[in-house]
Amino acid sequence: MQLRPLSASALRPVDLAVWALLALSVSVRSGYSIGAFMLLLVGLWRWPALLRGELAVPRAMAQWAAAIVLMALAWTMHIVEDGQLITSTLGLDRVSKYWMVLLLLPALLARVPATWALFWGCVLGAIGAGLTALWQTAGLDWPRAQGYTNAIQFGNLALLLGLWCSIWALHVPQRAWRALAWLGAAMGLLASVASGTRGGWVVLPLCLLLVLYLGLPRAGGSRWAPLARALGFTLMLCLPLVFISPVHERIQLAVSELAASAIEGEGTSIGLRLAEWRFAWRQGAAHPWWGVGQKGYETAQQAAVASGEAPAEMVMLNHAHNEWLDLFAKRGLPGVIALLVFFGLPAWWFWQALKRRDRAAPVPSAQRAAALCGLVTVLGFAGFGATQVMFAHNNGNLMYLLSVSIWLAASGMGLRHNRGAD
Repeated sequence: MQLRPLSASALRPVDLAVWALLALSVSVRSGYSIGAFMLLLVGLWRWPALLRGELAVPRAMAQWAAAIVLMALAWTMHIVEDGQLITSTLGLDRVSKYWMVLLLLPALLARVPATWALFWGCVLGAIGAGLTALWQTAGLDWPRAQGYTNAIQFGNLALLLGLWCSIWALHVPQRAWRALAWLGAAMGLLASVASGTRGGWVVLPLCLLLVLYLGLPRAGGSRWAPLARALGFTLMLCLPLVFISPVHERIQLAVSELAASAIEGEGTSIGLRLAEWRFAWRQGAAHPWWGVGQKGYETAQQAAVASGEAPAEMVMLNHAHNEWLDLFAKRGLPGVIALLVFFGLPAWWFWQALKRRDRAAPVPSAQRAAALCGLVTVLGFAGFGATQVMFAHNNGNLMYLLSVSIWLAASGMGLRHNRGAD
């Protein structure tokens, strides 16, 4: 994989859109929406070609589109409550974003996003996240960096950008580009640390282990040697983080709050989360086939607080701080199944892309890097969802939908039969 200087002829609309989506995702207010809108325009322009049969739809992308539809249908459940259509971000607005992504997919079917757009998008996005975190914590003296959303969403997405950069650092041959990619990885991690987002730190070792195990070059010998080497590097990189003051303080706070919750109940942040999880589980167990919906969930919250069964602080949140339990409570088992497909199906295709071994035509390193970025995206979002509802926020929905679509296309699983591979 070579990154060459850009020429005017290399600046294609789909590449500019992908670059903008990644580079502006967290360092500009609603920056991810700029790239999403650009991709939508290109996708709408390509739809006639798709309808005429000029664009093939490979199985991976067709199944991903089906997963998007399934998840959109899950969000549609309870969209009408008490005879009123919910039009907020928790209703029609969210569902419309899923249908919008289906409209822009032809842009990625027609042409593989260029390597430069992917690389520079990730690097500049991660560096922008780090600079934003430094400005907010050192310049504005905020206790936690939160970008233009909230600390948890910002920290998790910044960490994901940093992990993508680490993957590119292991796949680009030029020393200068590797240095830039490692800088991006460090800045993404810095933003995560500055945000104080503990859920991301829990996911980091597993994601980093995967990146190093699948990304480091392999030599002959025992098949356990690469795993041992990846595990060693992961420990070397992650253990020092525990002793960095912001991380150490947040971990200590979590431990003390967990111990206190057993004695004092829900009077701490950790205790409140545990109370939310128990409440969501009860709602889902009582309504497993359909859930209670968003409005029903909030009504039940108020009733539980009024009766003293739940802490008063719980009514300040409209979700359960756990992706799976939140869907189980509000949309029952159909929602959980939809989420399982939404995560599991693209993860399987990314794994298939990484497993390809064709001696006559070896997998290009850019495609392998994209497949690994995609797999880390799914694993990251699944892990983040253990302590946060990423899909309760617009940036969580769009960044997952669009990044998975982009990585599928760039990994070679979404454009095998179409022209335009760079």
